[in-house]
Amino acid sequence: MRLGVDFGTSTTIAMLQRPDARVQPLLFDGSPLLSSAVLLGPDGLLHTGRDAAHLARSAPERLEPNPKRRIDDTSVLLGDAEMGVRDLITAVLSRVAREAARVAGPVQDVVLTHPADWGQHRRAVLVEAARHAGFATIELVGEPTAAATYFAHTRGGALPVGAGVLVYDLGAGTCDVTLLRRNQTGFEQVASDGLNDVGGLDVDAAVVGFLQATYGELWTSPATRRQLWDDVRSAKEMLSRASGTVIGIPSLGREVPLGREQLEGLARPVLRSTISMTRAMLNESGIPQSAVAGLFLVGGSSRIPLVATMLHEALGIAPVVAEQPELVVAEGSLYVNRTPNTVTAMSAMSAPVSGPIPAPVSAVPSSGVPYPNTQAFSGSPIAPVSAPGYPAAPVSPPVAPMPMRPYPPAPAQAPAPPPRRGLSPLALVAIILAGVLVVAGGVFGAARFLGKADGQNTNANGTTGAGVTGAATNGGGGGAATGGPGKYDLTKVPDDECTKSDASTFFELFEAENGKPTPIRVPNATVNASSCSYGRTHAVTDPQQQRVATISFTIFGFADTQVAANAQNQEMETGKLAGPNTILSGFGEQAIIYETPQSGDLAKSSMQLTLAVRDSNARMTVYVNVNRSDSAGWSQQEKNTLRDKTVEAAKATFGKTLAGMKR
Repeated sequence: MRLGVDFGTSTTIAMLQRPDARVQPLLFDGSPLLSSAVLLGPDGLLHTGRDAAHLARSAPERLEPNPKRRIDDTSVLLGDAEMGVRDLITAVLSRVAREAARVAGPVQDVVLTHPADWGQHRRAVLVEAARHAGFATIELVGEPTAAATYFAHTRGGALPVGAGVLVYDLGAGTCDVTLLRRNQTGFEQVASDGLNDVGGLDVDAAVVGFLQATYGELWTSPATRRQLWDDVRSAKEMLSRASGTVIGIPSLGREVPLGREQLEGLARPVLRSTISMTRAMLNESGIPQSAVAGLFLVGGSSRIPLVATMLHEALGIAPVVAEQPELVVAEGSLYVNRTPNTVTAMSAMSAPVSGPIPAPVSAVPSSGVPYPNTQAFSGSPIAPVSAPGYPAAPVSPPVAPMPMRPYPPAPAQAPAPPPRRGLSPLALVAIILAGVLVVAGGVFGAARFLGKADGQNTNANGTTGAGVTGAATNGGGGGAATGGPGKYDLTKVPDDECTKSDASTFFELFEAENGKPTPIRVPNATVNASSCSYGRTHAVTDPQQQRVATISFTIFGFADTQVAANAQNQEMETGKLAGPNTILSGFGEQAIIYETPQSGDLAKSSMQLTLAVRDSNARMTVYVNVNRSDSAGWSQQEKNTLRDKTVEAAKATFGKTLAGMKR
């Protein structure tokens, strides 16, 4: 018997391979998806799966929802107790081991999957957790290799030797993209990239923000808060199969409708950065698209139909989606032979893990049941202990720090998502108002995405940008940049961008203030960022004419001019994907404004604009979102007016901010 286990950010999947080679999923409480969340109960025991979710309704502070995201931490605080991260992972893997033993008897051999970019230390923590869960023989396989092997196994001769395979893995909290080439023994990795703060949870948060903006307060207690987020996730999953559904609003005591078109309008800004990353990685790899034999979608969030649509539009390659994409990696790991694509426990640890299993030093049972195959347990509860030291393991060479990726903050009334330790607070505040989340304009990994200036960014729709002050129609708006510190001191980025922001002309369209300005600042050795977000309401007698607007300013100061140019060029690339865009003149070296197209009813009710400008080593992004209550739609004159006002606000704010940043 062998087990293939995909320990994921949000859920864990286990596939059992019987002696006759048949493969079947393990079921946990009737589902193949085991929640990766772990909760420290009042009894001092670690609970997993449905038990953890049930107990978290009344004690969310004792829950770690995503242990995988804490892999670099020695310990986490659950309630008032410090727990080792390895113990949390052990609790999940022990639950898997117990279920496998119940179904097929004790299973000693396990294949564990891991992200392609995990180094020796992370893999060592995973292996040690598996040892303490009772597994004797442990094999490690990269997640992209497992996914590619699954599709090769199921598609047979459709993937000949030498063929390229692109694996797009969108999970709950991360997105990883890997290009592999098939060889005689399996697959070799050609290129890989990833985003550690974009996934299905961010789509959920965008939906919650939309509901908050539409209906006001959504929950009345921690329990109803978690209930709402669970309902939103279920609704998102249902809309992968249906055109409409309903979501229960606890504070209102009723259900409200949500359609697929609405969901796609909210999800598109979340997904756009993953599409840009995929296309950039493929371009930089030097592998022509014609050599890519398959684009495979894995991970639970890839079920969203919009994912396949956007990838097809951007790459011209028809994606292949498995019937149950969550199971692909775990099952594919069982088909991988012992080749250089796999890492055995022997190479991942300083000592072999085969043979007798030593009793765990700090074992904590999961859901009140002792770990299997351990002698140190009598089954009685033991108190939580401080995080134990991990065994010595080789550490991957240090990676040079990349620019951080700040996001525009949300209005003051934004709903807080459920606990999600390890996720940047900026990502949480950025995604909460009806489509405001636009992550593609960030700077994290910009130098990897685009290494050249884009000098051909003309209007995507062939128009001249009528109504936009200072619009240019002929192209690049600059773009060439040389490395160096630039004209502006990144340490002089304002502590509070709200003191520099000037949206007075924009607010002429909206009379009533909607929440106080929300500032946020992110200092870093490579890039400093400061943001400010405002909300305004068009107060009218007829509620059907009401309009709610959000405008956010984010200023970036970079240590290097070339990195700033790369980030701006990525924004230009995003503008091309988004749709109509206009190159601006009159301020900065490069400037662009573009509208995010909406579909269906959202095209009439919502309008989203993004403006990005760079001068030397400084950049500013301006995000505008306007929602209207009526269904009259937007006239071209109204669009032009919003664009004009956005440009005026950007010019005023950029000038005031840069004046204080000069060297």
